[in-house]
Amino acid sequence: MLYTLDMPGGRHKHAPMAAIEVDAFKTWQADCTERGKAGLWTSWLPKCVEVFRRLLPIFINGNSDAYYSSIATLQSNQLRQLVQDSLNSYVAFFERYRPGTKPAVAKADEEQAEEESWECNPGFAVELVVDGDGYTGFRPTFAQMEDVCLQALEQCVTAAGSIPRVGTAANKGAASKTTIRCMSLQDSSVLAASKAVQDVLRLNQTAALRLASLFDQYLYLLTDDTDALLLKFAQQAEPPAVEAYQEHLSNCRAAAETIRDLCSNEMHTGLYLVRATALKQRLEMAADSTANKLLDQIQTMARDSNDHICDTYTHMAAGVSVVSHSSEEVLQLKKEIARCQVEAEKMRTAIALNKERFEFLAKYRHVVPEEDFEVAMKAYEWPKKFVSIMKEAATKATSEQREFESSLKKRKRDFGETLERYEAEVDKYAQRSELSKRDEVAAQVTDLSQKLKEAAADAEDINAQEKLFGMASSKYTQVARMATKLEPFCGLWTLAARFYDKYAGWMSGPFSKLKPEEVETEVSDAYRKVYKLSKTFATEPVMEAPAKIAEECKAKITGFQELLPLITAICNAGLHERHWEQIATVVGFDVRPDEVTSLRRLLDYNIQDHIKAIEEISEQASREWSIEKALDKMRTDWQELNFELADWKATGTYILRGGPLDEAQTLLDDHIIKSRAMSASPFAKPFAAEIAPWVTRLTRLNAILEQGLTCQGKWLYLEPIFSSEEIMKQIPKEGSAFRQMDATWRNIMAAVKQRPAIIEASEVPNLLEQLQECNVQLDVVEKGLNDLLDTKKMAFPRFFFLSNDELLEILAEAKEPRNVQPFVKKCFEAVKEFVFADDGKITGMVSVEGEKIDWIEAVDPSLTGAVELWMGEVEGVIRRTLHKLAGQALAAYAMTQRSKWILEWPGQLVLNCSQVYWTKEVGEAITTEGHKGLSKYGEKCTAELNKIVSLVRGQLTSLERATCGALVVIDVHARDVTLQMAADKVESEKDFKWESQLRYYWEHHEAPPSGVPPQETLMVRMINADALYGYEYLGNSGRLVITPLTDRQALLSTHSFLAESVRTDG
Repeated sequence: MLYTLDMPGGRHKHAPMAAIEVDAFKTWQADCTERGKAGLWTSWLPKCVEVFRRLLPIFINGNSDAYYSSIATLQSNQLRQLVQDSLNSYVAFFERYRPGTKPAVAKADEEQAEEESWECNPGFAVELVVDGDGYTGFRPTFAQMEDVCLQALEQCVTAAGSIPRVGTAANKGAASKTTIRCMSLQDSSVLAASKAVQDVLRLNQTAALRLASLFDQYLYLLTDDTDALLLKFAQQAEPPAVEAYQEHLSNCRAAAETIRDLCSNEMHTGLYLVRATALKQRLEMAADSTANKLLDQIQTMARDSNDHICDTYTHMAAGVSVVSHSSEEVLQLKKEIARCQVEAEKMRTAIALNKERFEFLAKYRHVVPEEDFEVAMKAYEWPKKFVSIMKEAATKATSEQREFESSLKKRKRDFGETLERYEAEVDKYAQRSELSKRDEVAAQVTDLSQKLKEAAADAEDINAQEKLFGMASSKYTQVARMATKLEPFCGLWTLAARFYDKYAGWMSGPFSKLKPEEVETEVSDAYRKVYKLSKTFATEPVMEAPAKIAEECKAKITGFQELLPLITAICNAGLHERHWEQIATVVGFDVRPDEVTSLRRLLDYNIQDHIKAIEEISEQASREWSIEKALDKMRTDWQELNFELADWKATGTYILRGGPLDEAQTLLDDHIIKSRAMSASPFAKPFAAEIAPWVTRLTRLNAILEQGLTCQGKWLYLEPIFSSEEIMKQIPKEGSAFRQMDATWRNIMAAVKQRPAIIEASEVPNLLEQLQECNVQLDVVEKGLNDLLDTKKMAFPRFFFLSNDELLEILAEAKEPRNVQPFVKKCFEAVKEFVFADDGKITGMVSVEGEKIDWIEAVDPSLTGAVELWMGEVEGVIRRTLHKLAGQALAAYAMTQRSKWILEWPGQLVLNCSQVYWTKEVGEAITTEGHKGLSKYGEKCTAELNKIVSLVRGQLTSLERATCGALVVIDVHARDVTLQMAADKVESEKDFKWESQLRYYWEHHEAPPSGVPPQETLMVRMINADALYGYEYLGNSGRLVITPLTDRQALLSTHSFLAESVRTDG
């Protein structure tokens, strides 16, 4: 029999008998469906056609349609039966697994019902897994299983569809285009079968889910952060005991054992065969991995601790076995022995802990490397071995201490004898007076002073040793006493030796080598010291021998001091050949600074007799030398000072940078003053030929820099201006002058680049004259340019709002009107930009707030060309546009609802036209009903205000909201004025309370300010002042508040306008 579905253990010979994977089941059912569909098309349908081909049908009453319809019905029944049988077989397979399918046996609970479904072999194999969220689940999921099973059922139904009916073409061997009706997916039997399969699938999920839930309590093993636990143990101040690991290890081992015995690797749960092998292995491995990591950490800590123990014992053994070479070392050794005893106790405690660790590892059968056992054995042997090492060290330290104490006692005896010898030597110097042996005595006394310093250090060292060994401290006060006693003797003899050596060099050496400042300093210092020493030795107790030597040295120094003026005069660095000739004339013999002439030789020639004349010559030389040095320094200051040039944009030339120029200006100010002062000095005569040209050179350079900087500043300002052809056309004379000056400036900059030294600029021929001529030409250019700007401003006065630079930029861009846009707001305060059409005409404007107004006329800048002319046209068009829009807005006001009218016109005109109607309606109210009419009109104003408030609460654009906000301020003030006049009983339009208000009228005027022919225009009145509304565009700006002060300001403004009008007319 043909089936479009088959199940495990079914009729088909290929049907599998064991649990099947979902993918295999899907493929298997698809094959079965295709085989059934192929049987219908290749066997059943051809056979039906063959029957009608062999046996021609007989139609009753010739009605072939009824005949073939009957045949189609028979075929449809056969196909429906085929599909139904397939569905029944498919459903029957699943029904075997429905819990509680044996009615003969009553089951009390769900578990017994499930056991009945387990008597059959499982149908589908699923694997127990952990999903991405960390919960137990199945692969494939139950939803996927359900989709596959229901999809197979649907394929069974659709396989029997679309088979053609046998019709009138059967005799010819072809089927009709009309298909045989069969089951659809919406038939009740198909829906019932789907529901039955779906129910069985879902009922069988319970046991599988219960099995999966057994593993939920162990899922923590997969997410447990073992590394954090290990880090926590490792960061503890004290190494953790093995008990701290016991609980974690026991839990891991118990969990692994429980997981292994929790269930078999494959569990039969009715329809499903649940495979748990992979999950069990994963959980077991996670538990074992955590346990192994903990044990590894214990092993690592034990190995590291044993290594540390061995290293510590080795270091301590080496430390207590050293040989002491000083008393400090032996005492340090004894401290080290005491420290090692304490440390050894800590090591024994650590060894005990490591033994516990190894026992713990053995308990859990953790494999420990052989190397770790070897290190542990070495650590365990150290405590016993270290005891004998410590005994030997203590004995050695005691013996060494005794030796050092004996050595210290001997040192003290020897030191006392040395001090007695030093004291005898010090006393001898009170009797020594051999000045001829000054060098020998100075060396001896210096050596003795050094020995006393060493003795003081030895005394301190002995006292320190005594303190170390606990001995009484010895007193060595005689050391300091001897040093104090020896100090004046040492100072005297070293002074004598030094000064006599210096004296010989000064007197016998070349006088040209003497440096007066150093000689004077040396002599002054020696005199001060010898004077102090002579006072010391003359004081009780008087020491005659050293006092005599001190007096002799003092006399020697005093005698040499008389020569210091001569040394200063003849050793002057400012003396030149002319000065030596003058000195030779004075003294009567030739005097020259050479390598053989000494001070003694000059004294032999009685040069001292001419000291006053020599000093005058030397003083003159010093003054001249100071001038010479100053002149040389000024020249040196200018040597490294150069112009710094920078490329100026794309002009092909350069400009001067300010840094070197500032420095040059500072130098010039200083040097010019100094040079002029030097030229006026009486000592400048030898340098007159140098100073005068130098002053001239500096003065010319100063003028060049001043003219150059002035010229550069003006050139930088004018160069971009005259780069514009438009400017050149409007002032051709000045443009030609600038071109001429520009060529000169470029030549000057090129010359400066070739010779950048600033000081050399004064030597360039005609440079100053060229710069002066350039500045004259620039003055002419600037005057012509300013005249041009004044002409433009007078033609269009709003240009006065712009700076000269801005106006020049506008004039330079006259060919492109769009480039005027950045300056529009300065000319027309409320206008942000003009609106340009594609043909270049200006058709409107946009306010700062974004309000756009199209003009009634377009302005074509190309017709006039001159920017001041078409900007004047723009001003007139704006006024005419606002004038016309005002008339249109007033006409529309009477025909449009006010709340709608507000949003249709520019904000400025809304405020003004609204005031026109307020003025008109208030006047009518006063005329018709007096103050009662004003009261009624006040109520109307309030109602209009409420409408605007409601309008503001709705959806408005920012511009519309700004218009309403400003209008509310105006309307509130208008309503308050109206109600106040009602309260004041105003009955006439001539009442001052009404006439003192700012009133707007739309009246005829012969000369409207917008420049149009006579017609209606806006008029503003207040008391006896009349003013025409000027139609200056103000944009859609807001209004803050109107106060009595605002009204007084309006009154002042209108009457100031009135006074000006009267004065002008008069």
